[in-house]
Amino acid sequence: MEIVAGTLAIFFGSYISTKAQKHFFENQIEREKREIEEDPKKETQEIRDIFNDMGFTKEEQEIAVKRITADKQRWLEFMVQEEIGISPGLIDKPFEIGFISAGSFLLGAFPAIFPFFLFANVSKALVISAFLVLGFLFILGAIKTKVTKSNWLVSGLETLLIGAVSCGAGFLLGRIAAGYFH
Repeated sequence: MEIVAGTLAIFFGSYISTKAQKHFFENQIEREKREIEEDPKKETQEIRDIFNDMGFTKEEQEIAVKRITADKQRWLEFMVQEEIGISPGLIDKPFEIGFISAGSFLLGAFPAIFPFFLFANVSKALVISAFLVLGFLFILGAIKTKVTKSNWLVSGLETLLIGAVSCGAGFLLGRIAAGYFH
């Protein structure tokens, strides 16, 4: 039952936070759109400032300003990307992030609960579960180097350490809470 509750909590937590982030980004984009409509001179100067900070000459800045401001959509995309730092095409989808997070939680829970289906002895299942979780964390850390391009051993050990500390803290807090309520 805790797995179902955890999965739902992870899904809805991820969904709500991603939806809030998406809403914030969309509001920032709308604000930028209004600023382009209401004060195009100020926004044009901001383009010059951006290119000036990049080391472009005055002539190059003017060429860029003319190209960018010739198309309102291009202008908006440029300002959103360069001024605000948002890539509109990369804004996360709340349901997708919710499902990915919930699926990851379920996948991560499997090594922890699997031994309890195989062994009647709870102590034995707990020890095997702990080793499976630690192994799973190391493998997960090593696999993530496909994305991060970091050293697989360092990444594996880092993920293992962080997971072990958080699992240990959770176990310890559970033992403390059990002592107060039993």
